[in-house]
Amino acid sequence: MAKVTFLGTGAMGSRMAMNLLKAGHDVTVWNRTPETAAPLVDAGAGQAFTPREAVAQAGVIISVLRDDEASREVWLNPEWGALAGMPASAIAIESSTLTVSWVRELAQIMSSRDRPFLEAPVSGSRPQADNASLIYFVGGYEGYVDHVRSLLLQMGSDVFYVGSHGAAAMSKLATNTLLGVQVAALAETIAILIREGVDVARVLDAVAGTASWSPMAGRVARSMLTQQFAPLFPVELIEKDLDYMLRSADEEVTEMPAISGARDAFRKAMAQGLGEEDMSGVVRLFVK
Repeated sequence: MAKVTFLGTGAMGSRMAMNLLKAGHDVTVWNRTPETAAPLVDAGAGQAFTPREAVAQAGVIISVLRDDEASREVWLNPEWGALAGMPASAIAIESSTLTVSWVRELAQIMSSRDRPFLEAPVSGSRPQADNASLIYFVGGYEGYVDHVRSLLLQMGSDVFYVGSHGAAAMSKLATNTLLGVQVAALAETIAILIREGVDVARVLDAVAGTASWSPMAGRVARSMLTQQFAPLFPVELIEKDLDYMLRSADEEVTEMPAISGARDAFRKAMAQGLGEEDMSGVVRLFVK
């Protein structure tokens, strides 16, 4: 059994950490808001009050944080950051959804300190995290992957090694970009179907039998039609990921209309106070 530290116990990290506790691992957790980690502590996790303290005895360190800024602060804060306290024998795994540029910068910093580092963002939301069926995209030195594969498979169903640092970040952003564009387009499509007065559910059931339909589209469509927007993947996070994808575009390319349009739709939803709702809530821009 491994000694594992989780940095970040939000909606995803808490579920991932719980699966490792159930598997019998020695888990220590840190979260910026300590009370958020209470269910994990009740289940047997140790609790630390700084990232530096949390990683002191760790063999594997997994961070699941909101964005680049949170990742930078948690790893590199000069007073309480995790890197300052990371044992030389530990492996760091960054499972947050981040920009390619920051992942590569962090990898270089880790290398300069002789600390093993993998990026391993996940595809899946809260149900997949609960069921340990997340899909991992892993980037970095392939030799490190063998050391943590079995651990990752206690939180996920598949582990895909995709290349050097940055490749996994790009895999995750590509996944969420295709998702976000489809969700925004589905919201607009439903609005048009409603305006045309057709049986929307029946039309979408027919469309679902075609090659254009994805497994996720069914869940999102049901959410939109029933106006149930409990967050599985919040609007504010899909907007962030689309924005991160656009940051990777060639500066000489002046337009990415499909991706930019989807991002802007989610931004409008945020401006209307929908940021914490499920991404399917973007339909409320078009259907009142």
